[in-house]
Amino acid sequence: MAGSRVALAADDAALVSALESYLQEHFRLGLITAPLLKIGELLDRDADGLLLIAVSGGNDALEARRLIQDLNLQKLPPQVVLIDACGDISPLLALERYVVRRLRWPHDAGVIPHLVKELGRGREFQADRAESLEELLSRRLLALTPSLLPLVDRIALAAGHDVTVLLNGETGTGKTFLARLLHEHSPRQQHRFMNIACGAVSANLVESEFFGHVRGAFTGADRPKIGKFAAVGEGTLLLDEIDTLGLEQQATLLRVIESGEFEPVGSVETQKCRARLIVASNIDLEDAVERGRFRPDLYFRLNVMSFHLPPLRERVQDIAPLARGMAARFTRKFNKDLFEIHPDALAALEAYPWPGNIRQLENVLQHAVLVSSGLEMLPRHLPPAVQDHADTHAGGAPVNGDTLHHQRDVIERNVIQRALMSHGFSRTRAADALGISRVTLYKKMKKYGLMKQPAR
Repeated sequence: MAGSRVALAADDAALVSALESYLQEHFRLGLITAPLLKIGELLDRDADGLLLIAVSGGNDALEARRLIQDLNLQKLPPQVVLIDACGDISPLLALERYVVRRLRWPHDAGVIPHLVKELGRGREFQADRAESLEELLSRRLLALTPSLLPLVDRIALAAGHDVTVLLNGETGTGKTFLARLLHEHSPRQQHRFMNIACGAVSANLVESEFFGHVRGAFTGADRPKIGKFAAVGEGTLLLDEIDTLGLEQQATLLRVIESGEFEPVGSVETQKCRARLIVASNIDLEDAVERGRFRPDLYFRLNVMSFHLPPLRERVQDIAPLARGMAARFTRKFNKDLFEIHPDALAALEAYPWPGNIRQLENVLQHAVLVSSGLEMLPRHLPPAVQDHADTHAGGAPVNGDTLHHQRDVIERNVIQRALMSHGFSRTRAADALGISRVTLYKKMKKYGLMKQPAR
């Protein structure tokens, strides 16, 4: 099915049929339709067409409200028209401020053709359209971590080929997210993804955790155990905190990587490893090799392709999309009324240094959503530490000792990033909003590594 610039989200089959027939009569367009719970699969930051949300009763009004909350909190670009078939007294009246128009059906049916002509000019929604791996990955990264967009070609290469990947970065920088992303877009995506936190396994149980054991292999082994290398099958196995393994365990792992074979503890039966390995470390493994803490032969075996994930304090452009996505998720989880995040609250989040990285940001957003009581997340909903840091640095010296030049570049990049996201990544519209020429915008996008964003 080809994509369409107009999509319809509704649960009432009769209402869907009526709207489809009406639009077909006036436009002969291929309208994309989906239930309210499924329409999110078609929405991304590259589709800014017209989204019709049709509601016929109280049962689906709540889901429509949640969908509009998601769209507003995440600043997704589709232009939303609410089609209200609930009757004279509607539970949707309060949503008018968050949509382009609210129309009553069938009373306002004649207005719909005009809106389709005026608003349905954006990029197409996704609908079984063949996409390249780079396009698929770009859509995922745009929604969460736009700072990784310059790496999309290398990420696609790593995902599409069965090679060992080394991920490096501080705790909480998103290494598990990237490992899952690689798995979900790899030929092994139909198989399992499993994670071993090596640092949480005592040294004498590492081999049992990896390879399993037979009954009676050691004291306490009263039953056989299947290790993760066997349990994951042909899937992907993430060995997190691999730097915590001792040299003896490193040697065992090297043998498995080189030969593809292993034996459960206490067994002489050799098994074949069919998994793909992704390994992650919180420290620089090359430095660990130089200090004798990590085997150089294992390091070179693991480092076929590597990715470094900078700390969140160096990825300010990621904070807003991450915060918006988390706010939408927790708003739904806690059944809150949030539709927006106040700009001052976003500014406070972007000013904070985030020593705990993305995990800390997630905890802060959970707190803020939980204590919120209105339609907008305000600075006072943030934990005191975040508020105090923002107050301390407001109008003050550059944070973390950064130079004025660096701070200016960070701010300019964030402004451009937001303009692009707000205008569906249309360079022409973003340039107009910024008051610069399209050529100037192009040069600045190239300077700040934003060229992987969809050109329009």
